Amino acid sequence: MTRLRRSLWAASIVFALAPAGALRAAAPAGTDLWGGPAVKGVGTNARYDTNIYVSSVAPATCSIDFLVGGATLASVPFTLSTRGVAVIPAPAAVDGMGTFLYHLRSDSPVNAWSETFNDTPGGRFGTVTTAFPVSDFLAAGDESWGGGADASSSTDPGRARTNVGVLCSPLSAQGCTVEVTPFDGGAPIGDAQIFAVPGSAAQQSLASLVPATAEKSQLALRFRMLTGAGLPYAIKNDNLTSDGSSLALSVSRGAFSTAPVITSFTISPSTGCPPLAVTATWTTTGADHVNITGAAGDLATSGTANFQVVSAGDITLTAVALSGVTSTATRKATLQPPTTPPTPTPATATVGTSQVVQGSIPAAYTGTLVTITFDKHESTGSTFIVSGNQFTYKAGSATGTDIVRLTVPGGACGPATATFTATVIVPGDPVIDSFTADPARGCGSSSNIVLSWQTENTGMVTINGVTAPFGLAPNGSVGTTITGATTFTLNAFPLLGGDPAQQSLTVPVDSQPYIPVLTPNNKTVLANSATVFVTVTGVPDPTNLRTLFIQNQSGSLFQTTETPGVYAYVPGFRPGVDIVRVFYSNGCGFMFAVFTATVN
Repeated sequence: MTRLRRSLWAASIVFALAPAGALRAAAPAGTDLWGGPAVKGVGTNARYDTNIYVSSVAPATCSIDFLVGGATLASVPFTLSTRGVAVIPAPAAVDGMGTFLYHLRSDSPVNAWSETFNDTPGGRFGTVTTAFPVSDFLAAGDESWGGGADASSSTDPGRARTNVGVLCSPLSAQGCTVEVTPFDGGAPIGDAQIFAVPGSAAQQSLASLVPATAEKSQLALRFRMLTGAGLPYAIKNDNLTSDGSSLALSVSRGAFSTAPVITSFTISPSTGCPPLAVTATWTTTGADHVNITGAAGDLATSGTANFQVVSAGDITLTAVALSGVTSTATRKATLQPPTTPPTPTPATATVGTSQVVQGSIPAAYTGTLVTITFDKHESTGSTFIVSGNQFTYKAGSATGTDIVRLTVPGGACGPATATFTATVIVPGDPVIDSFTADPARGCGSSSNIVLSWQTENTGMVTINGVTAPFGLAPNGSVGTTITGATTFTLNAFPLLGGDPAQQSLTVPVDSQPYIPVLTPNNKTVLANSATVFVTVTGVPDPTNLRTLFIQNQSGSLFQTTETPGVYAYVPGFRPGVDIVRVFYSNGCGFMFAVFTATVN
């Protein structure tokens, strides 16, 4: 019978539980308690079930929420009489769902504990866990310690298997990542991590998590919270009797820093003329990724990157840990003063044959020799003359494009050039090629927008509501402020006079951003199971919704349907956690909600 007990319990080790109250001798009386992990369902040659015992000195009205994979699957209300005890069995909703945690709320102080037992042909064996207050959850940087772990398959008396895990609070802002480090004779023999989404429990046998522990006994365990808010736990399952007992764990708050360490960071070269092409080289430890000023996107924890520095100042490397904690290192880039290019105003013009355009170059070049060359000279007989800081361009007799290059001598960073481009045409009717607003929609009672336009055969343009005493250039942009939905009309006047071409543009204004509401917003499903339909509400125009996979461990799909605002989630073929963000955008910006699926 002893061998039968051991084999049954070992075959069902995935359900072996550890008391959440291992960090405390007993949970204090309270109105808000947490407990777990627990389980209900059929294992290998065994049936698992959990009862929760709640006691109170005074009458109490209570409820217990049962959470799996970040979702509340059931809520059981009940009452207690004076010095009464209630026994709440795990509801059918969690049957076969794996490990779960529970949340007990009461209007009077209560105590609570749970018993998870398994019925086998060899008898009934169980584990008792004590409910605990929310203050017992560990935060990133906290750790807990305990001793006496055993990772043996032997049935000799005293030998046992140990399971380790974490309860992740549903109040956690991110998933819980726990680093488990076993010690043999005071020396670490490996480490590994366990992850659980908020509102779930996750566990694994110590021998499979850290193979170096196999067949070893009298091991010490250290649990470190790397991310999230959770409660680590450990339990020994006696190989001879199948009885479960928890390891007592002591807590040290703020025991270690989750901030990554930047071990090296260099910029080469660190001085030169803009734009300065530099190579950044860095190494870090404990980082998930790094960001560097001027380099695009998230970068590897160690490596090199090439980018251009266009202005003098600090170049900062920011190393980001899984917990979100950051460390920074700064290097300075020194740039030689560049030669100011002789940029003409205007820099482009569309003119009729034989017509004149006048403009200016920067005042710094008044009296300075400016070299004029034609990169392209298609308008026969056209000229470009600089006098002081003023220029005069006269179109020739033929149509075409002229590109005039202006060059000035420079200092340490060499000469500088700029160009003037003239498109010479036979004057005709004005044409408006484009008229746009950026952003295309406003937000609230006051919005700043930029109007841009491109025209042909135009001497100047005007826009109603935009003040410009002498008109605007045929091609250009202008900023303005609107206080509500506004319609602008662009008037493009011909080169030689006459009636303008017109085009209107309406800029709508949104009153507020909208946060999508997903129903459901998280789900626990089986791999390769039926499609889950997710309905998005709370937004005025579902056609503005967009989706993005943040994590896709199961290989799932998240697709639009024929109904706007309804998406189809198709579970993948692998167990894992899938996370999708659903965005809604309007003139007030982007807002998003998160859909989480746990695939078993």
